[in-house]
Amino acid sequence: MTGFAEDPQVAYGLPRDSKTFLHWVQDREGRFEFKNGQVVMHAGSTRRHSWLTARFITALSNRLDDMQWAVGSCDIAVEIGDDIRYPDVIVERLVDDGQSVSTTEPVLLVEVLSPSSVARDMTEKFAEYTSLSSLEVYIVASQEEPIVWAWQRSEANRTFPKKPNEISGRDKSIELTTFKFALPLAELFRTISKN
Repeated sequence: MTGFAEDPQVAYGLPRDSKTFLHWVQDREGRFEFKNGQVVMHAGSTRRHSWLTARFITALSNRLDDMQWAVGSCDIAVEIGDDIRYPDVIVERLVDDGQSVSTTEPVLLVEVLSPSSVARDMTEKFAEYTSLSSLEVYIVASQEEPIVWAWQRSEANRTFPKKPNEISGRDKSIELTTFKFALPLAELFRTISKN
């Protein structure tokens, strides 16, 4: 007999459902998500990752009406069925007093790539996030050079394209049709390059 339970989450007191996870994670240091009934811990990020996340938040906050829209960071949980994700940047409609720790209705989400997250951000999270009926835009950004990949819901048939629009170069912008403005890559990626 080893002394361990067959279900290690029970043995270590980890949550087994999304509601319990949202309470549990409030008392924890570090970055966690809840996927397929499992708590997943994420390592810290680089300074570039942090700078780029902050620039997206600043650029969006400066352009959006704060009486209609809320722009937040990875502190806000996004509920996707039974899973919980913490995207790097979130934009949602301002609908309440902001006391909730999660949302099911993001309108724009941004993930900044890390070497370990490329496949997850471009495929798994794409499928999860675009399943949300409220979502209009999903952006994945390189932290190495001025390149982003953007999926925007079609106004005509309300679907997302299977392949993203790749936007590359400091002279380019992300045209956000939902919000009727653009985010210049020069603004987002200043001081960020491979050198």
